[in-house]
Amino acid sequence: MGLVRRNRGQGRISEGLHPPVPLWTFHGLLFFGGMNLAAKKQEIDLKCQTRARWRHGQSPTARYRALTPILFLLLFSLPAAAQDCGVLDPELKGSYSGTCKNGLAEGEGVARGTAEYRGGFRAGKKHGQGVKAWPNGDRYEGGFADDRREGRGSYSWGRGPWAGESYAGGYRADKRHGEGVYRWPSGDTYKGLFEDDRFAGYATPMMLARHRFEEEAKRAVAKEGQKVCREMPIGIARGEWIRGVVVGVSGEQVGVRVDEPGVNRHVVAGVELRAGDVVWDAPIGWVPCY
Repeated sequence: MGLVRRNRGQGRISEGLHPPVPLWTFHGLLFFGGMNLAAKKQEIDLKCQTRARWRHGQSPTARYRALTPILFLLLFSLPAAAQDCGVLDPELKGSYSGTCKNGLAEGEGVARGTAEYRGGFRAGKKHGQGVKAWPNGDRYEGGFADDRREGRGSYSWGRGPWAGESYAGGYRADKRHGEGVYRWPSGDTYKGLFEDDRFAGYATPMMLARHRFEEEAKRAVAKEGQKVCREMPIGIARGEWIRGVVVGVSGEQVGVRVDEPGVNRHVVAGVELRAGDVVWDAPIGWVPCY
């Protein structure tokens, strides 16, 4: 489209002040004469493009408003990402996602290692309500205090000597204590008192049979110098044997010096196994090996 000159000076603009002023039309817009038309055209095109973007929701204000939540999240996630959150349970020293305080897990979080835990933390320790599960299928759900089971909770056993058994009831200092119910896969059930992880009521026939089995296992393993083995779970369906020697017997536990801890990381009785270390554990978890 060309430029068309219009003369609006057919009459007087104002009485005796100025001569008529020529105007120019371009795309329906009027320009005063004497201006640099190329520069004016560029300025108007730029304004038109800017207004078009605004009409499509791309104004600078809208874009800043859209970016605000993203910037907010980045601002508050950077300290947590940069901070290494410690978890004190040796079975959970793999990864952690959740809130932190002073470099330790605090509040709700998820920690994974040789086991997995979801629940509350305080100063890097399991605290409050949570669920801890192991690769062999063992699972505990209930209360924790300072990394130990405390209050009410339920524990079910997966693969191993107690496969299919479960307990629901009281805990104190990581041990079954108070009223509780213990169930066996056979259907036998004990309902009564527990004291320091032991049955404190009348034994059922199944309990008496199990006691005899444990006594036999203890006699087979609880001898100083006896070589013992234990199968440790890896993932869902695999296992690895660890080996050691009994170096002491104390009450219901045996002390095993670990000679071959395996190629994977394992934890027994809350202790990460290393060659040469001594771990105290129930004898039923071990078998004689030669």
